[in-house]
Amino acid sequence: MPDLTLSMSVDPNWDMLVPLIEGKVKPDGINLEYQYHHGIFYTQLKFNRFDVAEMSFSSFLMARAKGWPFKALPVFVNRQFAWTTLVVRKAAGIESPSDLRGKRVGTGDYQQTAAVWARGALQHEFGLRPDEMDWYMERTPRFSHGGAIGGFNPPPGLRFHYAEKPFDKMLLGGELDAAHYQHGGQQVIRSDVDLFHHSDCKLLFDDRKAEGIRFFKKHGVFPPHHLIVVRESLLEQHPWIATSLMDAFELAKKRWMGPIYDRLSSNNRTLSVLVFGRDDLEEQRKIFGDDPFPYGIRANAKAIDMMQTFEVEQGLTARKQPLEELFPEEILIAEEKIGD
Repeated sequence: MPDLTLSMSVDPNWDMLVPLIEGKVKPDGINLEYQYHHGIFYTQLKFNRFDVAEMSFSSFLMARAKGWPFKALPVFVNRQFAWTTLVVRKAAGIESPSDLRGKRVGTGDYQQTAAVWARGALQHEFGLRPDEMDWYMERTPRFSHGGAIGGFNPPPGLRFHYAEKPFDKMLLGGELDAAHYQHGGQQVIRSDVDLFHHSDCKLLFDDRKAEGIRFFKKHGVFPPHHLIVVRESLLEQHPWIATSLMDAFELAKKRWMGPIYDRLSSNNRTLSVLVFGRDDLEEQRKIFGDDPFPYGIRANAKAIDMMQTFEVEQGLTARKQPLEELFPEEILIAEEKIGD
């Protein structure tokens, strides 16, 4: 029987996916035709364009609740402590999370995963509810994740606005008090200015790393942001592709992580290009374990439940969806194996 050909689009910036993208790892019985597409979430949500695709965790839950014909693999390719990347305007007088009460906060898309995790952490860790802030969204009503799945309706009681100008201009002009960025300065919002290092701005958390470690030690959760979705009709016709893809994603991750730890355990000097590279990697391993990016439902059960809790609390989904509605049956069966 010839291999089944599936189209796939994922972000090539995630190193753990590169072996699959380059064809160095191949799913058993599957030929993956890779295509990078900028704006993959909007395109996939609206047009169902690819058989296998990277997707926002939050937007997947919302779309799936509306009957979107894709299920998810518990392959979480991007994780962040999103609330630690909030940039605040120094003149706004924000010294701690509680100081955001009554302030104007910008985020690229209100329903995006980073924003959901940030609001959830602000509420549960610091007692600050979403309805205690004014929210400004950069994406337009139609060109947004919500727009792609039939429209976004702000939760009742939320002080919500669509931005009419770029966030960097609003922030530096005093029209916003805080704006949400991603890890390492990678922008959620469009900006020609590096707000991470602008003299008029600062991070909400002076020590992002310490806050992330504190949260992980408290909850055992490194918040997942993106996962992989597979066309449901293909899963129904060929149920085996779920575990074949899952195994391939797992192998690709091992191919990526293995050499990193090999350098740590040997006297390899590759890490010497980073002044504290070896120390940082040893600390990461001590705190997060050998695999900070675990795949699977069981390994991510607490994170999946926490994300669903935040979605319901923030008025984005009506209920927590059973695992059977979210993940392929063969993945659920595979995790029942004794001894795993």
